[in-house]
Amino acid sequence: MDRPFDEIDLSRIRPISIRDRESKVRVDDIVDPASVSGALRAGELERVFPDMLGARSLKRAAEELRRARSEKREILWMVGAHVIKTGLSGYLAALIDAGYVTCVATPGSATVHDLELAFFGHTSEDVAVELPEGRFGMSRETSEHFNGAVRLAESSGRGLGGGVGAYVAERGAPHAGVSVFGRAHAAGVPATVHVAFGTDITHPHPSFPAAEVGRLTMKDFRIFSERVRCAFDSGIVVLMGSAVVLPEVFLKAVSVAYNLGATPRNVFAVGFDMMPQYRVRENVLTRPFRGACESHMITGHHEIMLPLLYLLVRDASPPGAGAST
Repeated sequence: MDRPFDEIDLSRIRPISIRDRESKVRVDDIVDPASVSGALRAGELERVFPDMLGARSLKRAAEELRRARSEKREILWMVGAHVIKTGLSGYLAALIDAGYVTCVATPGSATVHDLELAFFGHTSEDVAVELPEGRFGMSRETSEHFNGAVRLAESSGRGLGGGVGAYVAERGAPHAGVSVFGRAHAAGVPATVHVAFGTDITHPHPSFPAAEVGRLTMKDFRIFSERVRCAFDSGIVVLMGSAVVLPEVFLKAVSVAYNLGATPRNVFAVGFDMMPQYRVRENVLTRPFRGACESHMITGHHEIMLPLLYLLVRDASPPGAGAST
């Protein structure tokens, strides 16, 4: 008879309070796009960049975002957690408010940073310091808020991302304005969360509701797959800061769309990351829409590239039609 494998006992985990943990990112670090004043007259910012190579790709991305919004096409954003925790959630929120996002997809870790910023005003613990002390990821309050969002999602028929957004709104988070999930919820934009079990700091806690999260993240995959199917028709696909999880999820959603008879046409795809990534190139920019897509890979730090893209989009928009500033 096969001998069962030993399992670690997570019920022995000793949580800590988030108040006793140092965080590297605080809510004051998040840039409010409304505070960014234009140093150039409207329409002049594009002239700052040469019309070649990466600068041309960035300008094309801004052009296509404006086109897709004006034509009411799908604008699908896939955003890694690092983007949220580097002071950029204000830019994402402004783009959501202005209609430049019709769906935002994230890995599970994005919920951690979003909830911590919304409720506590800080996030991003010092892993090198906390790990050998047995404290990394052990914030009791983070786990409690995540579990609360799961319960709300389950009871209301939402997916995981929708549950996080509704939870931020209904629980009156002190910094709800910087929550990407909260702003998506307020704007009626689907936010989906794609959990890889064992990857997030909420998972080791003995109270982690694995079965419920599994159901909710699969619901989000179905929601996301429908948005991907819609993007086949002249839509925009933006990937920023996820090298593995989201490109893999996207490829499977593309396969679903093809299986159900979708045919891509005039898709625009752009990937942003700090270095060229294999899965970004193959699973997002190359394989999905051969012959029916214009694609670009832009290399650079997120905290530089997203503000530049936002400013290009805002600068060239007609008066009254750009992102809220």
